[in-house]
Amino acid sequence: MTATFNETPPHMDEAEIEQAAQPQERYKPFPAHVLPTPLDSLVQEAAVAIGCDEAFVALPLLSAVAASIGNTCRLVVKKGWCVPPAIWTIIVGESGTAKSPAFKVAKAPIQRHQKAMLDEYARQLGIYDLAVEQYEIVCKERKKAKPPELPPDPPLRPTLQRVVVSDTTVEALAPILSQNPRGLLLQRDELNGWLGSFNQYKSAKGADESAWLSMFDGEAITVDRKGEGTFPTYVESALVSITGGIQPAVLSESMTREHRSSGMASRFLIASPPRKCQTWTDEEVTDETLLMIDSLFIKLLAIEFADVECSAPHYIGLSQEAKQAFREFFNEHHQEQTDLTGDSAAAWSKLLGYVPRIALVFHVVKQLQRGEDINHAVDSRTVDQAIELVTWFKQEASRLYSSIDDTDDQRDLRELAAWIDRKHGGQCTPSDLVRGIKSIKSVEEAEEQAKLLVRAGLAEWSMVETPSGTGPQKRVLKTV
Repeated sequence: MTATFNETPPHMDEAEIEQAAQPQERYKPFPAHVLPTPLDSLVQEAAVAIGCDEAFVALPLLSAVAASIGNTCRLVVKKGWCVPPAIWTIIVGESGTAKSPAFKVAKAPIQRHQKAMLDEYARQLGIYDLAVEQYEIVCKERKKAKPPELPPDPPLRPTLQRVVVSDTTVEALAPILSQNPRGLLLQRDELNGWLGSFNQYKSAKGADESAWLSMFDGEAITVDRKGEGTFPTYVESALVSITGGIQPAVLSESMTREHRSSGMASRFLIASPPRKCQTWTDEEVTDETLLMIDSLFIKLLAIEFADVECSAPHYIGLSQEAKQAFREFFNEHHQEQTDLTGDSAAAWSKLLGYVPRIALVFHVVKQLQRGEDINHAVDSRTVDQAIELVTWFKQEASRLYSSIDDTDDQRDLRELAAWIDRKHGGQCTPSDLVRGIKSIKSVEEAEEQAKLLVRAGLAEWSMVETPSGTGPQKRVLKTV
């Protein structure tokens, strides 16, 4: 099967070639082993069953778990520094990389519980409708009495419990958050539409994005509603986790420089694995793993606030060993940050804060699985696991931001080098390019693409022996 990049091969000027030649770190496998059970089992089994990278399952799953904990817990790093478990994630992949099937598996557990909430609301609404009918009958009877009697208290309309939303504005989200103090998960298969919806009305320019930034930290928001005389909606702790996918070609268009300057982009944990060659497998996620995952989400959504009446969270501390581990990471991380500028520096600042967020999520999952009190201090092993995961995200952020502003031609040139690695073990002839890539029609065009790869430092020419060793040496293109 031939590969397809753009309709025409890349033709770049010297500046674009120079940019494409900038060294880009190779993708490192996602460290699924640091995830607590049963998250690790679901990620590993689903990735094998689907034929996708483990990150495609892990990132949306982390956001779903974080949203299920929501405002019920905070991690106290030190006095005055408490973090919520909100996690924002983006998986980057082209069509055909199996990111949608992976996303479906990851969001299925929380979706099942959202469906159960909707079913329960429908049941309560039926009871409420009957109560309203009875209430109206009683009111009429009391009105006819001599002397007329006061009507009874009207029945209370049930509240729809929500944990997931998929397409909403800040104005529509605020009343949902006010009725669901735990917080919410915003999940969308493609996040570019959500990112592009900010500030679409000039009169509200900056307001939507500012509100979403507040929801990352669970801060208070006040949202004015349309209509004269309407009362604004106030949410004391608006906490939202976010997850979704995006295609590489539209990443830079959606994650604009404005989003990067505001800090929106740096709040997202992003993974962009290379395309994998899928082959049929009979592997499936085991029933045991699915049962454990469902059981975990039941426990997560059953966590009550420390003070139910005022929705006060459980404040969970760090053990002395855990605090020391984080202290050492804190100092090393800031030392690294001094050498960074631009987008990478902005990403580094938020990635530091993700260590306590992820440690809190891991801790709660572990304690629930053990049947132990979530209020125990977070141990050093959990912090070490969070540090290892964030270290992976740091490497991935550096890799991604080095090419986020690439043109289509630059991306195609990088993808061409990756294709040679993937399909030909890192070396091929111009004839191999013609046979394997639709957009390259002739050996002459293949030679032109090879020149671009060499000029960009992505490949080099080499002479190799023929397989039999008896013929003349063959000229091949080797990726570097």
